Amino acid sequence: MTRLIVLASASFAVIGACLTLPGTLLPLLVVDFDIRLVEAGSMLALQQIGYLLSVVIGARRVIERFGLRAVVSYGLLLFGSGVGAFGTVPGWLGGAVAMFASGLGFGAMEVAINTLIIEASGPRRSNMLNLTHLFFGVGSFIAPVLVTRAVTAGAPWRTIFVLTGVLTAAVGLAWRSLPFGGRVEADTASRPPAPAHLRSALIMLLAATLGVYVGVEVGVGSWLTQYLVTVRATSLTFAGNALSVYWLGLAGGRLVLSVLAHRAAESLLVFALTLVATVSLAAGVLVGDARLAMVCFGATGIGYSGIFPGVIALGGRVHPQQLAAVTSVLVAGAGMGSIVIPWLMSAIADGFGLTAGMGFFVVMTAVMSVLAAIVHQRVTRAHGGELDGD
Repeated sequence: MTRLIVLASASFAVIGACLTLPGTLLPLLVVDFDIRLVEAGSMLALQQIGYLLSVVIGARRVIERFGLRAVVSYGLLLFGSGVGAFGTVPGWLGGAVAMFASGLGFGAMEVAINTLIIEASGPRRSNMLNLTHLFFGVGSFIAPVLVTRAVTAGAPWRTIFVLTGVLTAAVGLAWRSLPFGGRVEADTASRPPAPAHLRSALIMLLAATLGVYVGVEVGVGSWLTQYLVTVRATSLTFAGNALSVYWLGLAGGRLVLSVLAHRAAESLLVFALTLVATVSLAAGVLVGDARLAMVCFGATGIGYSGIFPGVIALGGRVHPQQLAAVTSVLVAGAGMGSIVIPWLMSAIADGFGLTAGMGFFVVMTAVMSVLAAIVHQRVTRAHGGELDGD
């Protein structure tokens, strides 16, 4: 179990670092590739399209054939190869292909690793998901600080992509040391499954909530530096620091929840966090002072922190007999949102400006809050909250 948690944490750390790179360096990529904002958004969206196709078409079948450990390992290898290749391509088309390839690996890895954690953790699945996912925030927090300083000091952005890709591939190889294939018996006897009609409706609502969440979380992470540099006229270093504060809020929130999450009703916790995120993001866009806005974006990260682990854990409780299938549905919803919402934002920003694009993220975060409220209401009415706490 210890080795599993260490490997999962390392995996989420390198994934977090890799996923923040394009957003952190977006002002440079737009110039070097000589592309419009909507073209940049389309290039980044191709990573999420690969992610979604991997989840919907192949992840579950590949897991059934090769096992969870192998899928995590090879998924990280493919993801790292795509990230590293992005640093070698000459133009937009090559970058789009590299992003797509990395997304294919990321999708397979995402389903397998979350299923493995849920199965191994039993009734403390919410705590373990928050603990391991907190390292996604750690990697996302560290990368922008290091990368912007390295670029300012003269390091080529392409070298940064290559080195990060190599590190990710190394973590993928480390999964081969796990002493079992990745099938752990889940503790499902203590909690009866929900009625079929609730399972179907609730899983779809959870998938929609996760889709909006991932869309806005990835979107803010991808566009925050571009927004601060071009609209707020900050330096790239300041914008990178603000992005790190955003991811630090996410990591810090998950650190706290890794200890306390099992004490709260998951559906209520998710709803409360969406409210925090909505208010904080709106304040970050509206306040005039850039430093105060940085604080607000950090609070937005705190709001986003426990939503993904909470939704995944709740899905596992609702349908404990088919964890891989349920996780695939939820991650597919996440993949859909990660494609549609950031791309729509890029189109809005291209036509109406980045302030309007960030405002779109605020609106979508509010929509997520409404969905979370409906989920909490359904769980409370159907089971009196029994699906949520331990």
